[in-house]
Amino acid sequence: MDVITVIIMFVLFLLAMIFVFSSALLTPYIGKKNLITVVVLGLVVGIVAGAFLAAPIVEDLPDFTRTLVEESVAGTDVVELELSTNGNITEIINNISSIEGVEKVDYNGITFKIDEPFSTDTDKVRFLSFLNGTNANITDIDELSNDTYYVYMEKDCDPQGVLDSIYYTFGQQTYTHLKYTSMQANATVKANNITNIISAIGENDAVVLNITGPTEDMINQINKYLPNQLNAVIFSGVLGVLVALAGFFVDSIFNLINNFRKKRNTSSDRERIKRKVVPGTENRQRRSRKVNKDSIDIFDDSFDDSPKQTIGSNKRFKQLTVEDLKEKTIKNSKQESDKKTKKGFSLNPFKKSSKNDAEMVEKDTMKTSKTNKRKAPHVRPKRK
Repeated sequence: MDVITVIIMFVLFLLAMIFVFSSALLTPYIGKKNLITVVVLGLVVGIVAGAFLAAPIVEDLPDFTRTLVEESVAGTDVVELELSTNGNITEIINNISSIEGVEKVDYNGITFKIDEPFSTDTDKVRFLSFLNGTNANITDIDELSNDTYYVYMEKDCDPQGVLDSIYYTFGQQTYTHLKYTSMQANATVKANNITNIISAIGENDAVVLNITGPTEDMINQINKYLPNQLNAVIFSGVLGVLVALAGFFVDSIFNLINNFRKKRNTSSDRERIKRKVVPGTENRQRRSRKVNKDSIDIFDDSFDDSPKQTIGSNKRFKQLTVEDLKEKTIKNSKQESDKKTKKGFSLNPFKKSSKNDAEMVEKDTMKTSKTNKRKAPHVRPKRK
């Protein structure tokens, strides 16, 4: 599955979830009593979308993760190969070595298997000694089982020559028939291009048996946590139910959020008093005043802990006694008597007496009363 197909299927999955959410938003019209219907709709749509859209994407996740890991990991991996002995082995190895990204190809020997064990040990010894002498590149022959043997060869020798020696020995020295031959090799390749290298190796009569290295280790570690197709379907169904519930209760959720914001933005009485500003003085520049160290802000928390709010903290405070009250009353009476004497006598000749003042006040009141009297309107008599 290519990248475009994955993107299209992912978009379709999102559209399915949007359909469930929009259907749940219709609760003001269909009524909130249909909660079960909305939940069932989300479950069905989620399962269908998971089976036809999410499961194929999950199936291709290992290949997708391999591509990402190959681009991020540096180093080399070792690819174990099994080469076909039906063709020219030397030519196959040379073709694999020429692939871009392949650093080297190592091989140790050839395995062959016979159809039945040797009848006697003498026949086996004679056969192995003859095979060892047919080619100088053969270093040793190891018996893996009664019918399987492994022929070791020199490093970087011609493997096709060793294979021809095996065929020649079976045709000359024994009546035992050769069942099959095989050869394995290890190719050291660059980790950031291993996918293309493996596809190219498959075109050269070779089979990949195993891959070891940092790339495969990381891919195997990631694949442990990837879900399978069944888990993808179950997850999609649960997601559809959650989306349906979210659309069903979205109005209530927004109302709770708005109420919480309103409560959070409301200010206390102290803050409202601090923020009061006389109209017309918003843009007026404030004079810089030196802050007195002993001053206290009554709206600050420090005022509650300050000793200056209590009377006992004032050193000049003196408790009043009965004698102090008597002295205060005597002083007040003297001041009132002095004021009366000053009003009765005056050395100013131009100042009028109190009697004249009273007469003037009476005259003014008479004038105002006369002026305030309503005059009778002049009415023209009607003719008879």
